[in-house]
Amino acid sequence: MTESNTMKRITTSPLALASTAELTAAVEEAGDAVGASFEHFCLMAGLASLTQMLEEDAMALAGAPHARAADKPGYRWGRTRGPVGFHGGKVEMERPRVRSKTTGNELPLPSWKEAAEAAGWSNGRRA
Repeated sequence: MTESNTMKRITTSPLALASTAELTAAVEEAGDAVGASFEHFCLMAGLASLTQMLEEDAMALAGAPHARAADKPGYRWGRTRGPVGFHGGKVEMERPRVRSKTTGNELPLPSWKEAAEAAGWSNGRRA
C-alpha cells in the first residue's frame, strides 16, 4: 500500500454508528470508570498523606528510626496495622508505634488519634 492509499483509508469508531441508547450507555460507563478511578486516587493520596503525618508524629515523639533520642519522651516500638475511615467504611493501614520512656505505655500519635476520631472509630471499633 502506498502512502497516498494510507491517507485515504477511513476509520470509523463503532460508537460513531451506535444508537442514541448505546451512546448514552457508553458515556455512563465511561463516567463510572472515571468516578472509580478518582475515588481510588483520593484513597491513595489520603493514605500517603496520613502515612507522612504519622511518620512526622513518631519523629517528634521518638526521633529517627534506630536512633537514640534522649531529649524525646518516647522510643519507637515497631509498627502495627489499624483501620482508617473511608466512605463510611474502613481501610487497613500500617502505622508506627511509640512507647513512653517513663510509663512504657503506648503514646498516641496525634494524627492517628484525630483520623480515628473524625471517622468515629475508637480502638478499631465504631464509637
